[in-house]
Amino acid sequence: MSDSGTKKGAEFQRKALRIGLLLLLAGCHPKNKIGDGPKDQISGNARLNQTLLAPGKLAAIGRDTITAECEHESYANASKGLLVEEAGLHEDVFSLRDRNFLTPNTYNLDEALRLEGLLREEAKVRERPAKQADCINEFAGHFEGLTDSLVQADKVQKELDLSAFKDASKQAEDQFEKTQHEAEHPTAPNPR
Repeated sequence: MSDSGTKKGAEFQRKALRIGLLLLLAGCHPKNKIGDGPKDQISGNARLNQTLLAPGKLAAIGRDTITAECEHESYANASKGLLVEEAGLHEDVFSLRDRNFLTPNTYNLDEALRLEGLLREEAKVRERPAKQADCINEFAGHFEGLTDSLVQADKVQKELDLSAFKDASKQAEDQFEKTQHEAEHPTAPNPR
């Protein structure tokens, strides 16, 4: 083999090696940006699944989870295992661990109120043992304590909004009447 053929073969091998290394390095860069970790993907999937649920479905899941836990646990123990977070916000009143997936389900105000109602009904079932009914009622009472302040704040806000609307309407009406009166009774020009 000639010297130029050997050089071309060696050069080709070096280029192929470089390309191979570049491809290898390009495929091995870190992908763990904020929000891309496995934990974030799980919680992101849980939030996505919650948004796909029909209204009331999340509350039914919560009722079933609490009822099942209250069968064999006291409220004190069950609440430690199920309650993940209590943000107290309209969109995130609290998070309750799903017993099937062990991921937290976040309840907004509407779902939290539905869950309260479902738990109150569930506690009234006659065949239910008294301890289990008490546990379920304690959950309902706890959630009521979290939602009452939000419901009251909504009521106050609506009253403030209505008051501001009435004030603005009154001002607009007064301004309209003043404009109408000026149009009907023009003022005489000042003689100078």
